[in-house]
Amino acid sequence: MSTSAYAQETAQIDQELAQGIDFRSVAYSGCLDQFECTVGDITIVGQRRLNENSAWVSAPLYWDPIDGFGIQDGAQNDEIDIDERLLVRFADPVALDRIWLSDLFVSEDRRYGSSQTDLVVGEPEDAEIAGLTFLIDGAELANITVAGESRLPWAQFNQEVDTRFQENGDLRRRIVVNDDIVTVVIPGADITLQTPVTENDRAKQGLFDGLETVELDISDLLAEFNNAALFEVGTNNFELINAIAANPESLSTLIRIAQEKRTTIQLSNGEVGFDVDPTMMLNEIAFFSPFDASNDFSIAGVILGE
Repeated sequence: MSTSAYAQETAQIDQELAQGIDFRSVAYSGCLDQFECTVGDITIVGQRRLNENSAWVSAPLYWDPIDGFGIQDGAQNDEIDIDERLLVRFADPVALDRIWLSDLFVSEDRRYGSSQTDLVVGEPEDAEIAGLTFLIDGAELANITVAGESRLPWAQFNQEVDTRFQENGDLRRRIVVNDDIVTVVIPGADITLQTPVTENDRAKQGLFDGLETVELDISDLLAEFNNAALFEVGTNNFELINAIAANPESLSTLIRIAQEKRTTIQLSNGEVGFDVDPTMMLNEIAFFSPFDASNDFSIAGVILGE
């Protein structure tokens, strides 16, 4: 296939980001596992917090050439979760024309038992929601939310690109609290364990008021109690990318195959492109997952305005 013919057949996201800032490009591979990374005039910063009101602290970046940027160590090791945010800072003010996200889906509930947790006003239920804040010199200009458009597929797009990627290979935990029901998701056959929160449990929560909160890995405890295997700690896909991060040829091969797959298979990667007010000058974008929503998404790239 000639270069010109191939360019005409590439997916919309690849066509547009070829003329913009593509965070999936090999130029950003050195950002993997860094807390802050500068490429040209753009700085990428990873952050997380323990709860909705606590301060933001540094967090390691995730990157791959199929989805782009995320944050490590959350519920998903490769995406931006509710306790995480990713900052994109420009050296000088810019006008944005368009933004592309990936891994943003509809109907995640059917797989993870998280029904009725999508409560963002103005956005559909049963959709993953991305939040964005636009800033200039630290001053907030606007907040927007973006919902997924494609249904969550049963097969993973990344596995179609390279079979070494594992289904749920980035999943670190999946515990959903919905009103008085706690759901623990079990791998295989979409099994879930559910238990109600009792009056006694609710009363005991007051014992922890004002105390420092520490996150613990309770996978072994839950597996023993329920006599069921939980998801393994999800670092398999990170380890795959980390092993080839210093090899531009291997990364370029993944990029090329992903471009081909976007035009040859009917399998969504949750890619959503949306326009931004081109008259708004900014020098920072904060990407985050709203608390009252299904969460986790990646950042594929941005297109600057004139």
